[in-house]
Amino acid sequence: MSGLRRLWVESGEVRLAVLEQGDPQATTVLLVHGYPDNSTVWDGVAERLADRFHVVRYDVRGHGGSEAPASRDGYRIEALNADLRAVKDAVKPAEPVHLVGHDWGSIQCWPALDQRLFRSYTSISGPDLDQIGAWMRGWPRRPGKVARQVAHSWYIGAFQVPVIPELIWRIPWLRRKFHATYRDASNGVQLYRANMGGRLTNGGPRTIDLPVQQVALTQDPYVTKPLLEVAEPWCPTLWRRELAAGHWAPRTDPAAVARLIGEFADHVDGAPPTRELRRARVGVRREEMAGQLALVTGAGSGIGRETALALSAAGAEVLCVDIDFDAAERTAEEAGGLAFQLDVADGTATHKLAEHIATEHGVPDLVMANAGIGVSGSFLDTSEEDWRRVLDVNLWGVIHTLRAFLPRMVERKEGGHVVITSSAAGYVPSPALPAYSTTKAGVLMLAQCLAGELAPHGIGVSAICPGFVHTNITATTRFAGAGPDEEKKLQQRAFALYGKRGYGPEKVAAAVVAAVRENRLVVPVTPEARIGAIGARFAPATTRAIGRWMDTRVAREADS
Repeated sequence: MSGLRRLWVESGEVRLAVLEQGDPQATTVLLVHGYPDNSTVWDGVAERLADRFHVVRYDVRGHGGSEAPASRDGYRIEALNADLRAVKDAVKPAEPVHLVGHDWGSIQCWPALDQRLFRSYTSISGPDLDQIGAWMRGWPRRPGKVARQVAHSWYIGAFQVPVIPELIWRIPWLRRKFHATYRDASNGVQLYRANMGGRLTNGGPRTIDLPVQQVALTQDPYVTKPLLEVAEPWCPTLWRRELAAGHWAPRTDPAAVARLIGEFADHVDGAPPTRELRRARVGVRREEMAGQLALVTGAGSGIGRETALALSAAGAEVLCVDIDFDAAERTAEEAGGLAFQLDVADGTATHKLAEHIATEHGVPDLVMANAGIGVSGSFLDTSEEDWRRVLDVNLWGVIHTLRAFLPRMVERKEGGHVVITSSAAGYVPSPALPAYSTTKAGVLMLAQCLAGELAPHGIGVSAICPGFVHTNITATTRFAGAGPDEEKKLQQRAFALYGKRGYGPEKVAAAVVAAVRENRLVVPVTPEARIGAIGARFAPATTRAIGRWMDTRVAREADS
């Protein structure tokens, strides 16, 4: 590993193995590992941080290359805190450093927090035992939450049993699963035996007088959200950022962990907060989507325009994308956002736009693949050219958009949401809309497939399925088999007919915001869309018959 320097630090009865990387004159970040790990759990994180920081980590007593104390009392938090101060004083005695702890490394750091020693603290899956003790002693006010956390923390009680845990750690496959050596795993059991009883039952929390960042690992089976929330009364300057990762994120997702550590340290040292960090501040009242970056295709008119405005009203920063740049600019001006010109049918251009936005504005938190066109007419009347254009925009446009923006959302590992504009036509068959319905059924299925794939990454998916909505798509719909003059008349009649329906795109936009908030997958919007969804599931033959009848009725009204 590049630039790695090893040294020894004496602390009481033990000698600690310490590793340094990066420029010693740079800002120092001190990393403390958890159980049953040693300092190698930070390898990937340290490698990435060392480009800008002086990175220090050490093996906790009894772990890795550090010596073990002679008795269980040597594992008490007071001794661990003395080790922490000894390492800090050895590598950067004259100024405070940024402190990061994971698991037991985080637990042991809380009592040592002092602004004279540390500039900030990033806690990853390791709460303060004193805070937890006070929270658990108040169990009559929150019996359900306390009971759930006790169930998640069953292993704490198991570690109090003599001999058995040490014997279990003799099993090779178990050590491989946790990337543990027998020495680290067996010695580390003493951390639980030496500290849990007294602090959980008698410890008194104190106010933390330095900036604290909690990294909430959404797939952590051990540390639940209520366990993190107990810090709020004791940390006046607290940030909490979610990371779509498991308990051992420093090992499995080092790039994301390093980024969160670096961004927080930079901000504490005076840099402007990132968008993600701004919205992570705990205890600050804000609008529903404040601090989120939302991108909407087809934002120049109709559902896309109204959704961009609704997202802006909810606090999001909006990027308005449309093939008609002037229309996108009008929406962006009203939404206080930015406008971009794009034909979503052009995959290369879509990827270039995604690269530009990532570089200049960051990774969107919400991507709405909404751009679409209409094609009406029977299958036999619909030309190959008509088919290609509607597939290029309504299906490939969605695919291009998601392929361009999703990889960065996944890589960031901080969640997000994808909205795909489908239609009731995607599940209610209509002889008059074979091409349009095929594309909308395709993106509806795509959304449902993506929901399963993206859930582990903390990214929600919503497929919005409106029925008859009064937008200008009817005025621009291609009517297959009709000449120019006849097509214009059909467009005007369809536009007028949808106008009589009186269901505006702003109602769909409200449904989009609600779907994102509630993380709903398939969202029929209009009354006929909801009825059609029920019919398609429970009475498909009847639904097809109604679709044929509706086509006849609409055609009759359009001709009248």
